[in-house]
Amino acid sequence: MICIVYISSAKLGLTHSEINNIVEDSRINNEKHGLTGLLLFNSGNFMQLLEGEELIVDTLYTKIEKDRRHRDVKLLLKEPITHRNFSNWTMGYKNIENLREVKPELHNLFLTEDLNFSIYQNNPYRALKFLETFKRII
Repeated sequence: MICIVYISSAKLGLTHSEINNIVEDSRINNEKHGLTGLLLFNSGNFMQLLEGEELIVDTLYTKIEKDRRHRDVKLLLKEPITHRNFSNWTMGYKNIENLREVKPELHNLFLTEDLNFSIYQNNPYRALKFLETFKRII
């Protein structure tokens, strides 16, 4: 099994309804293919973690790179794993902007960074830690 983490920017005009459709479709497809993970959205940017069998994850990532609903797809992390960190989630999803409004007490360093790509490109394990924070609070 492997885990990947990538970041991307939403295409201009992508609506929250369209994002919700992406999440629902992903949950159905991920369950069929034995994938688990989490998708975060904030200020026009995505961060996603996927876990599963390597061939399946690689095939999906290739499809994701070609998806016109976002751009500037950058792989931050790809590594073998011995167990899933998001085993109960076919696709967890959180719009961070909404989380700030609902749970202002969670407004910490991670939530103020707005998925700043350079921070996570320079330290991909920080992205993993960031995603794991949401596992505990969603």
